Amino acid sequence: MIIFFGTHSIRIKTYTYKELGLDEKYSGLKFQLYQNFFFIFFIPVFPITKFWKVKNSLTNKEVGTDAELRTQLNLVTARKKTPYWAYTGFFILITPVLFLVGLLLLNLTQEITRSAEKGIESIERRKENDKLNEETIDLIKNPEVGDLYHIKMIEMIPKKDVNGKRKGFKKGEREELEYELTQFSIDSLTLKLTKIPNYFAADLTLKNDVKVSGKDLITIADSFKTLYLYETIDASEAVFAIQKIDRTDQ
Repeated sequence: MIIFFGTHSIRIKTYTYKELGLDEKYSGLKFQLYQNFFFIFFIPVFPITKFWKVKNSLTNKEVGTDAELRTQLNLVTARKKTPYWAYTGFFILITPVLFLVGLLLLNLTQEITRSAEKGIESIERRKENDKLNEETIDLIKNPEVGDLYHIKMIEMIPKKDVNGKRKGFKKGEREELEYELTQFSIDSLTLKLTKIPNYFAADLTLKNDVKVSGKDLITIADSFKTLYLYETIDASEAVFAIQKIDRTDQ
């Protein structure tokens, strides 16, 4: 019958009375210290207790002990360290757990690092965008003839259901436009289209010259919004966003 687990004891060391600092009256005895432990498949997992066997040095027979000797032996036991081999099974069992925990902590650390880096990048991008928007808005509020507006456009093509009824829009191609500021007043800015995209299949026509208010231009300084820089054909629409404004230093 195979025993898979249980308790067992192994003799750690045999001592003389002198090694234990005992009186000479115990000179005819030898003292054997045993370690009791729990095992799995005969591998020590964790220690339980230590105990002594006291034997006659000549006959090797175990003898009884009095209260005084037991007290002295217990004091010696308290000073003796538990041998490392008594934890062998525990270390074997805990190693894969520690390995998995280490992997989890490593992955968690990497994920936290990546998230922190992404957060920092996002903050930096937001700061950069905010700075760009502030500069763009400032140029809109304080215009100069010759300012070059780089504007992105996305055509919104109407979708139709099986019955031919319009059902929302789908995004068309993204185009990059350029407009030059030709004149301005307190109420409006006049923009002239200077860069025409490859837009042969468009369902809308861009206006060559268009007057818009500064307030409307500010609305498209940070995100795509509707602005009528075009004439609608077949109910198509478009949204615009200012990418940047170039100003030539005079």
